[in-house]
Amino acid sequence: MKYIKLIIITVLLFQSIYAFAEDDRAVMVLEVNNIESSTGNIMIHLCRNQQEFIGQVPVPYAFFFPAKKNTVTAKITIPKGMYAVKIFHDENENKVLDLNAANHPVEKFGFSNNFFGSYSELPPYEKVLISIEKAENFIRINLR
Repeated sequence: MKYIKLIIITVLLFQSIYAFAEDDRAVMVLEVNNIESSTGNIMIHLCRNQQEFIGQVPVPYAFFFPAKKNTVTAKITIPKGMYAVKIFHDENENKVLDLNAANHPVEKFGFSNNFFGSYSELPPYEKVLISIEKAENFIRINLR
């Protein structure tokens, strides 16, 4: 009888820990539009601070999905919080946004809030921040 109580308590403890952890996570449904071809991957970087956004430190939440002409929709489960989303179409699958000699992107790219800075610079971090707090959050980004 003592072991049965111990097993029940252990199971309840693990269920409560799992339920608590799930409360801190959310689903981001990300729709990426204006994809010109089905070649390569759509690279997604979710940045939680400015250092990650500008590339000073590695991005802890990086994903990729096969490109599909026109639109790709991805569901990503992440911790709730504020994020700046950077996306690019990695057509040659080298995992970097390729630039030309003038330092302008040659692959299509986009940011959360569909906000763009000047052609060769990142937009201000504060302008691309989004809140992921609901159980399911829909985000649309149009590549350019």
